[in-house]
Amino acid sequence: MQAGKRTEHGRNRVSGQLEFGEDDRVDALSGVWDLCLHMLAGKVPVVTFETYIRPIVPLKRENNVITLGVASPYARDWLEKKAVNSIRSALEFHLDATGIQVQFVVLPRDASSPARRGAGKPAASSAQPTLPLDDPEEIDLVKPAPHPSHREATATASRPNSPATPTGKKQTTAQEAHAHRGKRDTPESLPVPCLPLNERYIFENFLVGRSNRLAHAGAVQVAARPGEVYNPLFLYSAPGLGKTHLLHGIAHEIRRKRPDLRVAYISGELFAQSYIAALREHATENFRRQYREIDVWLVDDVQFIAGKEHTKEEFFHTFNSLYQGGKQIVIASDRSPRDLNTMDERLRSRFQSGLIADIGPPELETRIAILQQCRNRERADVPDEVLEYIASAIQSNIRALEGALTKLIAYSSIMKVPITPELAHDALSEYFIEKPIRYRKVTVEEILAAVAEQFGTTPAAIKGTSRNKDVSLARHIAMYLCRELLPEVNTRVIGAALGGRDHTTIVHAYQKVRALMEVDADIAQLVRKLSAVLSV
Repeated sequence: MQAGKRTEHGRNRVSGQLEFGEDDRVDALSGVWDLCLHMLAGKVPVVTFETYIRPIVPLKRENNVITLGVASPYARDWLEKKAVNSIRSALEFHLDATGIQVQFVVLPRDASSPARRGAGKPAASSAQPTLPLDDPEEIDLVKPAPHPSHREATATASRPNSPATPTGKKQTTAQEAHAHRGKRDTPESLPVPCLPLNERYIFENFLVGRSNRLAHAGAVQVAARPGEVYNPLFLYSAPGLGKTHLLHGIAHEIRRKRPDLRVAYISGELFAQSYIAALREHATENFRRQYREIDVWLVDDVQFIAGKEHTKEEFFHTFNSLYQGGKQIVIASDRSPRDLNTMDERLRSRFQSGLIADIGPPELETRIAILQQCRNRERADVPDEVLEYIASAIQSNIRALEGALTKLIAYSSIMKVPITPELAHDALSEYFIEKPIRYRKVTVEEILAAVAEQFGTTPAAIKGTSRNKDVSLARHIAMYLCRELLPEVNTRVIGAALGGRDHTTIVHAYQKVRALMEVDADIAQLVRKLSAVLSV
């Protein structure tokens, strides 16, 4: 396309790079910023992201200078000190540019709220961030902040710092629900500082697999009978595997069925910072009343309080008060109670007194189902083989899975090219950290030859119907390696190349070898050796 020629969207393509007319620049920057949010969400703590990163409003780009709007001078100073490099890197990646400069400006307090992020009428809440995100134990770094009033709490839900919700629905907070609770809305009942809930994080949207079945079942039971079963419920897993989704699901379900109960969803970091703010304001009695009047206490990322002695003490007494009062407590962490080494033994023992449920990395089939759900939600045309490719490459983080697919869909739309495995490899290489993808054209025949040599048999025997134990094992390992090393190849194609096996046979062999590798170190070492040889 010649320089200056406009497409139907008002965009120009020059020398392979996208350029935009003046009337499209804000929309273009908004789209790029949405991609940056997906990248940044997986790299910073959730409280940091929700408090400082998500409320940012992209304003304009002039040459290599990008201007971002923030809610307050404090937010601007914090971002310039703590996050500007990460934001710059994300922008450079998604703009395919270098030398990007980022500047933050404080938005006017009376700015109108945009219909969507970056719509050209930026706005932000005039409220300062409720709590700063420096180390909560460093009291001199923390600016005093009053606890939010009912009016402020209601305003929190309408700020543009929470995920998009369906038309007609409104993001809710614990304070907002409390403010409409009738008999409890008295001067003596104080609102609790809480994190917003994501409307998409409900039980119906949570995909259950072998790795998360116990955690899901425990969460559903707690939501149905708060304070009666599994109290406390302790969920733990690596980041991005669904702990937060289950906590939000519990909160949504209880609010729907038991609107009379006070539900508070917080993080360990928010609890610590609320406590430090109360100390500074000489308001610890109000702080204790806030938390000890809760009916359902949902605490995410409790590990953040592990090294903070005074905060741990207050957390312990709050936990005891609620537990002895029959209130429901749900704790989430990135490690099991016994591995919270810097947590007091008395707290760890209380965490272990209820149901402890770990959430493991989802198996391949669950990862594919998650991507299919995301594809349906986005109403995008993504081939199944591409979903299998992504699911094979990203194995341990659901957030990264969804972010990778969202980026791929956006990339395809902007570049006007169909989604293929090759496009996925080129566009998503940043996400494939756990398992580097060597897009070498290894073939089924090469895999068969390597496996046959290792087992002292022939490719023809592996393709055949021999029931010999060694040949049968070699056949299963060949199927496993084909699926691992050729994620872009459909299982039907693999099955045909392996003597006419069907999809079910390939999947069964893959699962069998995975199970063998977990219990047989020799098999695991053999498979890793073959994989390494074939990947070089």
